[in-house]
Amino acid sequence: MSTVLNKIAWSFWRLLPANPILIRVVSGASKRVRHLWLRAGYLILLAAVVLLSLMTFMGDASGLNELAKGASQTFKYAATLQLGLMCFLAPVFTAGAITQERDAQTYNILLSTPLTNAQIVLGSLLSRLYFVVMLLVAGLPIFFTTMVYGGVTTSQIIESFGLSAATAVITGALAIFISVVWIGTRRTIFSFYMTIALYLLAVYLLGQWGRTWSADAPPNVEGQRMSVLAPLHPFLALEVSLNRVTAPDYALVAGHGAIVGRALAYPSAAYITWTLIVGVLLTVASMFFVRSGARQGEPTIWSRLRAGVTRRADEERRRKPRHVWSNPVAWREAKTKSSGGAGGLLRWFLLIGGALAAVGLLFLHLTDSKVLSVQTTQEWLGAVLMIEFTIALLIATNTAATSMTKEKESKSMEVLLTTPLTSQYIIWGKLRGLVSFAAPLIAVPVGSLLLFGLVGLIPRGKEPLAWIELAVELGAVLVMYVALSCVVCLKFSLTSKKTVKATMMSIAFMLVLAGALTAIFLPILGAPDGHIGAFFAPWTPYTAIYAMTQPVVLTDGDFSRLSANAASLRVAFFMGSAIAAGIYALIVFSLYKALVRGFDMIVRKQTAT
Repeated sequence: MSTVLNKIAWSFWRLLPANPILIRVVSGASKRVRHLWLRAGYLILLAAVVLLSLMTFMGDASGLNELAKGASQTFKYAATLQLGLMCFLAPVFTAGAITQERDAQTYNILLSTPLTNAQIVLGSLLSRLYFVVMLLVAGLPIFFTTMVYGGVTTSQIIESFGLSAATAVITGALAIFISVVWIGTRRTIFSFYMTIALYLLAVYLLGQWGRTWSADAPPNVEGQRMSVLAPLHPFLALEVSLNRVTAPDYALVAGHGAIVGRALAYPSAAYITWTLIVGVLLTVASMFFVRSGARQGEPTIWSRLRAGVTRRADEERRRKPRHVWSNPVAWREAKTKSSGGAGGLLRWFLLIGGALAAVGLLFLHLTDSKVLSVQTTQEWLGAVLMIEFTIALLIATNTAATSMTKEKESKSMEVLLTTPLTSQYIIWGKLRGLVSFAAPLIAVPVGSLLLFGLVGLIPRGKEPLAWIELAVELGAVLVMYVALSCVVCLKFSLTSKKTVKATMMSIAFMLVLAGALTAIFLPILGAPDGHIGAFFAPWTPYTAIYAMTQPVVLTDGDFSRLSANAASLRVAFFMGSAIAAGIYALIVFSLYKALVRGFDMIVRKQTAT
């Protein structure tokens, strides 16, 4: 009996604590300066938010009750920031599992070792989650400082950390599952990011819709109730943990069934439970695919079935002739599958989904204007357009970030350089192809606003849903901003040797740029003179969408004042859009010329090293 127990203990020891992959990654990566700066930056940002919140909410506190309220507000900001950082950092750390072994071409070597499938999968998963968990543990003392003044309970801290850890686990398990089941490519890693971002945005917005609120939950002071989607979303569950909304008593929701009732009564526990269960199932399923041969270039069951269906009877394969543009580099970037952006099916899904969202919102407003008033419809339209543009921007960023690195990794850069094509021809072709690739995706939010503008032309005795000319102005601003994103990310792609590094730098830069510009120009929309806000709103894409879909924000919510100044506000929108598009065009042109000048030198340096 003791021998059997010793063997079980030894197997468990080699499976987790002494896992060679876990030991190698943890011992090696923990010494990197990049991870040191990442941990330091995470803690500095978290500590800064806590310190500023304490100074803001507790600076004039004169009693224990005010101190407790200030500490509670501080904890809410810190917990929300931590969960947001985990939703961003967890995919960053875990997505490398999708392509790392493939890029380093060490997967076959890994399979030739005595490691079992379980050791390979668990080692890869735990090594990815180690750094995320360490970030959470490092921030724990900062959260405990908020308990000194009261207003924050231990259960709230545990729930907030549990939500962050569960999000990291499900993200890591999904990344490992993708890496062993499908071919890990640039498109796969981008789809992984976009799926997570789209899920978080879409479900959260649905959770703010009154029709998803639980009738059994008590309303807060603002009349908002807990959404029935709270057990499925980390931020909605966090709102319950932070007492922003209150979950219903179990006795009131017991009639929905044991599982649904407990999920509604305890949304944080339900989210943690189902994410851990799904994470375990994905991890176990991954173990069966490690040696299945589903790697790049190797035949799989699906590839054999597809080949049998699509192959002609005489074994002859033909391709439909395609018209190539005058610039073949631009055509290849915009039209072929060599692009690192969204594939054909995913692209059509985004186009059709965005169009259906706009049409559905318009239909709900026209059929039931009491539930969806003009102002509510405009708010939802702005949210939908922001999501659509964010997806288009992410696709353009990812495609531009991989446009040069894919040439280097596939060794086709040398072939490209042997042709008579000049650096100006190549860079212009890349930039033109990238913008052409993203143009249909930009057309979705522009077309949605145009649709609402056309309906606004119909006299209905109400304020128009949108001004029709704003669709053209918004399109000009969005196209030039996407062009700016493409040329900046093209620079990162040219100077980087690896796709993952170029993608991470590009996404981080564009997030910081969009956030900084929005933070600068958003307060201007609240200026007493609405014409100033209308003029400066188009200077950034998100403030442009916000103000053009909800122009009433320029008049402090006064529709009568908006109607009286409609003509002058529309002129201010036009002037601001024209100037903003011109400024973006000048910046794009200057960056493009700089890329052309430095192209040869950058390529030669990388070739020499």
